[in-house]
Amino acid sequence: MENIFIALNRLLEQNKKMVLARIIRQVGSAPRSVGAKCLILEDHTIIGTIGGGLLEHQAVQKAAEVMEQGRSLILQYQLKGEEIARSEMLCGGEVDVFLEPIFPEDYEAKEIFNRIAALCEQGLKGTLATRILSGLSHDDPGMRALLEANGTVIGPVDALFGLDQKKYGSIKKSILLQKSSDAPLIFQEPVEPDAVVYIFGGGHISTFVVPLAKMAGFRVVVIDDRREFANKERFPGADEIMLIPFLEVFHHLEIGATSYIVIVTRGHTYDRDVLRMALQTKPAYIGMIGSKRKRDLIYQALRSEGVEQEKIDRVHSPIGLAIGAETPEEIAISIVAELIRERSRSQGGSRDGFQTV
Repeated sequence: MENIFIALNRLLEQNKKMVLARIIRQVGSAPRSVGAKCLILEDHTIIGTIGGGLLEHQAVQKAAEVMEQGRSLILQYQLKGEEIARSEMLCGGEVDVFLEPIFPEDYEAKEIFNRIAALCEQGLKGTLATRILSGLSHDDPGMRALLEANGTVIGPVDALFGLDQKKYGSIKKSILLQKSSDAPLIFQEPVEPDAVVYIFGGGHISTFVVPLAKMAGFRVVVIDDRREFANKERFPGADEIMLIPFLEVFHHLEIGATSYIVIVTRGHTYDRDVLRMALQTKPAYIGMIGSKRKRDLIYQALRSEGVEQEKIDRVHSPIGLAIGAETPEEIAISIVAELIRERSRSQGGSRDGFQTV
């Protein structure tokens, strides 16, 4: 699944009109949380999802009006009673969706979304703030602002972020803000690169992990020191394939808070060597394949080398959620499920995403 902001910028460069639909408020049960977003094009093509079903169907219908009029709209949606029975969504709750028209002739929009795409591609972070109000024109210069983590700004940052901007440069979770009862609603959302999964080992399990991780929205890098296991024919869906010895590759990787390390090499010696290097970094996740006996032997060896138990405790091993997986396909599903869970945990935040400041 392509990063929404990168897709948006690509479509603007192709002179395409679109509507950016975001869930800005959610109360009760709903298929997706605050911050979920999708792009709706003139031909009703949808990139991304806000949960599907009747909610997304209504968003597509209203998006046609938004594009025609060139003005924003807050779609307030309640699903309960008879609507639940008629809908594919069996979640009963309230959801507000902001439909924002984005046209290629709008210089301010192109400037901000081009920069956002660049941040995502370069592995940098920031925060996008959008004024939330029905009826805003697509070319309203005060509609949105971008505050990068390094302090660089585009747009009316003072109006949309306030004077205390430092704390907003790199938020973790989308949030709807209102400074006072008569102040405008401001939606702030994180701008950050897609989480990257580094898969060490190009074996059978990895061939199933790659497409599943891609479908779940991860960027995927496969690493192996054997040419027959590190090539595009074997992993057509991988974003990057690195043919390099395991012990050398860490010097070429930028591992940080959005990195996920999956260790599935061809033997416990390689697993131990990769784990030793991985524990010197601070990724969001480290998972290693193997039985509990093999895991304990590797842990014992690392402790004898002086590796602190606190670091070892960060490792998920045996890797994957405990769903009784046995086949390579099942193991891959359990691994990606665990990646999704850890990514969700790292984002934190409340379900309704609303805050008065």
